[in-house]
Amino acid sequence: MSFTPGRNRLHRPLLIALALVLGGCAAKPVSSFDRGRPLFDPVKYFTGRTQSWGIFETPTGQPRSLLKTTTHGRATADGLHFEQDLFFEDGKKSHRSWLVRRVDAHHYTATGTGILGTARGTAYGNVFHLEFTLDAVPGNPLGRLHMSQWMYLQPDGVTVINRDTLTKGGIIVAQITEQFCKDEEGVGRDRARAPGKGE
Repeated sequence: MSFTPGRNRLHRPLLIALALVLGGCAAKPVSSFDRGRPLFDPVKYFTGRTQSWGIFETPTGQPRSLLKTTTHGRATADGLHFEQDLFFEDGKKSHRSWLVRRVDAHHYTATGTGILGTARGTAYGNVFHLEFTLDAVPGNPLGRLHMSQWMYLQPDGVTVINRDTLTKGGIIVAQITEQFCKDEEGVGRDRARAPGKGE
């Protein structure tokens, strides 16, 4: 392979510029959202009833199919018990049960349906980031995917925009764009009947 000094000098500025552009596109740490408001407390938000509407997308972001969820969360001494029903466009349904625990002011763990091991989450400001290994095909190690969820609480305090990225070996295999809406009336009913129920 030949070496051409003039050509290498020409390429060097381009490589430096490319490195700067790529560096500027790096993901922001969750802590950088510390000043975002309203504060997103995932345990508080998912206590009670929520609904969501989402779109499964191809790795390039093209729409593939729709989904809807209904969720009921119940806060107890050991954490948030999270029950969720998922409804898919093809008529299929699934259910998952999670237990979310607060570790400290900014960190959370979760275990439950579809999670291999323990999910770990971080919340700062109005943003919550959760990562875990998804057991997409139970019993088949080849079906394990890495799931990264970024949730953004909106100014109204009841709407959350969720962005999921599923990867395999670092390669994006699917994405989900989803909007959650909190049923504040349902939360009020839960609180009204909570005393004396032994929960």
